[in-house]
Amino acid sequence: MKTLGILLSTAGLAGVGAIALVTVPAQAAEAANCSIVSQDSAPMLRGNQPPSWGKVYVFKDSCSRFWAEVRMDSPLPANAKANAFLVRRDGQKWSCNSSGGNDEVVTGQRSCRTPKIRSTNGSSFRAYGAEYQNYGGGYSELGKNYTGYIR
Repeated sequence: MKTLGILLSTAGLAGVGAIALVTVPAQAAEAANCSIVSQDSAPMLRGNQPPSWGKVYVFKDSCSRFWAEVRMDSPLPANAKANAFLVRRDGQKWSCNSSGGNDEVVTGQRSCRTPKIRSTNGSSFRAYGAEYQNYGGGYSELGKNYTGYIR
């Protein structure tokens, strides 16, 4: 009898799990149908000089959402960090640390992304990426670079 009860409760949980997987929020369903329609990129430079240590990107998808990403060529060393910033032409900006982003790049990591910002009014956006190093007196910017604007 115990085995039958466990079997039935396990089957019941599996059924609930299947229903939960079928029911998805409208935003998640929409996001699954969005594809990148426009993008630009720029190299990540230290002291504004080559070589490049990664790239910063700005993207727009078919759901009219914009976001920025920074992708470093290799994991960051100790006492280093990097961040991407999405900048609307009016000056408002979001970073990987903004709500909806996935936090700045820190030791051992390679990338981060800003929140996705919906804009259907024709606004232009660009991105910039910045890399920082702490030599003992706090973080100093090593360099940053900007993408072009996309609409």
